[in-house]
Amino acid sequence: MEAVVDTNFVIAVIFKDHEHHEEALKEWGRINRAYLPLISLTEIAYFLIKNDVNLRIMDEVLSDPKIEVAANTADDLRFAVENGDRIAGYDDFNDFLILSVARRLRLPLLTFDRKLEEEERLKSQNTNYWF
Repeated sequence: MEAVVDTNFVIAVIFKDHEHHEEALKEWGRINRAYLPLISLTEIAYFLIKNDVNLRIMDEVLSDPKIEVAANTADDLRFAVENGDRIAGYDDFNDFLILSVARRLRLPLLTFDRKLEEEERLKSQNTNYWF
C-alpha cells in the first residue's frame, strides 16, 4: 500500500505514549511506501524542539526505507490559497498543503486529524475539488 502520511501520523508511529500509537503501528505495517510532504518534516522538527526531544530522530525518519519525501509544489500552494476561506490559522494552511500532496499523487492520506480527515472525505467525493 502507498499513502501520504500526515505529521501527526508519523509522530504517532514514533512515540509509544501517543494515544494513537498502536493504530499507527498497525497501519505502518501495511504501508510499503509512505510519501511524507516536506511541510510535515518541518512540523515534526517543530514538535521535537517544542517537546525538548533530540532532533536526531529526524535522521531516523529520513533514513526509513518506506519514506519518500514529497516536495510541496506551487500547485500545492495554490490549492491552499484557493481554500483560504476554510483556513483559520497556520496549522490549517499546512493541512491544505499536505492534502494537496495526497490529491496530486492520487493517494490516500493517513492522519489522525479529524478536520483533515473530513477534507480528505470531501476530496474523494468531489473529483473537481482541485486536480
